[in-house]
Amino acid sequence: MNTQIFITGTLTVPNVLKKENSFDCHIIENPYTLRSALQTTQGEKIVVVFLPFLEVRHFDIYAFLQKTIENVKTFFVVSELSAPMKMKLKTFKDFIVLWKTEEAHLAKDIQAYLNGKNLELRQDKREVHERRAMLSPSMLPFGTENRSFQPILGGAFENISLNGSCVKIKAPFYQKKDFITLSYQTKEGEYVNVEGQVRWTKWDEKNQSQELGVQFLTQA
Repeated sequence: MNTQIFITGTLTVPNVLKKENSFDCHIIENPYTLRSALQTTQGEKIVVVFLPFLEVRHFDIYAFLQKTIENVKTFFVVSELSAPMKMKLKTFKDFIVLWKTEEAHLAKDIQAYLNGKNLELRQDKREVHERRAMLSPSMLPFGTENRSFQPILGGAFENISLNGSCVKIKAPFYQKKDFITLSYQTKEGEYVNVEGQVRWTKWDEKNQSQELGVQFLTQA
């Protein structure tokens, strides 16, 4: 049986969900009809709520739905979050909250949840950055922990935020905990260098590329 996806806050099914054959997607134009739709559906149910700003009233409504209806999980896709709401969401682990800029990964994140993976709210909103990057071993003292040979490589940003980025390169040269220097051009055209540490890596066999999750240690 396909996973039932109930979508509210938008009038069309996002393309990333249309492509997933294991999802049956339903648009709920009036959120107040969501409860009856969930109660008449069997199996795993995912509610995807698109909001410009997550407020306490939204939090309370969907927390109640999850508490009173079995097999329901709520994914919020938001443009902004207040600092108090970020803190509230860190203690209340029953929601999954994604930034609007992460919408392209929505189907992948739903599948990850269904496969038992814990998904946490990113502290900062990540944005698409079309400029290329150059990666090289860090020249700072702690960079000496890196392996003896790591070339300077060109990379492409998957996304970027104030405190970190996901970067793709064409060879698996870096490992978790390696320190790197990331050089790139900002949207304003300024060339900057930031020091960072690789927090996770993943090899994409299909595209023959390595994804690096980088935490920035200095600011651009």
